[in-house]
Amino acid sequence: MKKEFGDVLKDIRIERGYSQQYVAEGIMGQSAYSKIERSEMEPGFRKWLAILEKLNVSVDEFRYILNKDSLTTKEKIINDFFSLNYNHLEDLKKLKNDIVAYLNEEEDYLLRDIYYVCESLIVLNTTQNVEKAQSYAKKIWERMEKFDKWYLLDIRLINTILFIFPIDVAVNIGERVTEQLVPYHNLKEAEILLINIDINLAILLIDDKKYEEALSYLEKVIPLCKKYQKYNQLSIAYARKGIILQKTGNMDEGSEFIEKAYAILNAIEDRIIIEDLEKEVSNYLNM
Repeated sequence: MKKEFGDVLKDIRIERGYSQQYVAEGIMGQSAYSKIERSEMEPGFRKWLAILEKLNVSVDEFRYILNKDSLTTKEKIINDFFSLNYNHLEDLKKLKNDIVAYLNEEEDYLLRDIYYVCESLIVLNTTQNVEKAQSYAKKIWERMEKFDKWYLLDIRLINTILFIFPIDVAVNIGERVTEQLVPYHNLKEAEILLINIDINLAILLIDDKKYEEALSYLEKVIPLCKKYQKYNQLSIAYARKGIILQKTGNMDEGSEFIEKAYAILNAIEDRIIIEDLEKEVSNYLNM
């Protein structure tokens, strides 16, 4: 049975050992707070944020606790999409079918865009037809580029199609994304997004033999990876920096960074990324 908003607040408060008076103090009267826990009243947004701060619970954590057993179909599709291995063809096809079933009942711009991403990735995985894959990605970009403001979910979606575009277009999009993220400075989710985007741009620039530009993106990323302990991304950044150094004649230093990358991944026992990275390093160093 799904818990009400007030039930979740009450459970957290009791588990913390807090009284209603303590939580309500400085925000509202205790009687008003009591009505919220009984689901007789809903707080305004600012008061809700203040209550969560008093309970030492983040918005994301509260939302997860509230909805963990009752995700909507749309929420499940979005969650599955951003958790997906984009090289896994069967998962892409299943997700695409789930989206089609949803869109047959109700139109949704975000899910329509995710559908186009799936189609684009399926094309790349099955036929390597870049032009056709780009035709799907362009449908997303045609809608997104009209917006003056992108929000974090928009940027996460853009990041999934960035590598499909020609390098000059991808870099322009990446620069615009960076500008859009400026107001979110020091917000963890935004800076992690920036890590992923810059790492993706770096490999596109390496493909285009623009090593100096690629290195500038990686040098920005590495401190952020350390700040947020994003070890998978740090290992990828080190390996790509190593590739650049070796391609530009700094063989010993390049080897050191590649070895650092493998050392991190071996320490966290991530065999999948190790195998992918070994293929990537071999591919670029043998070009």
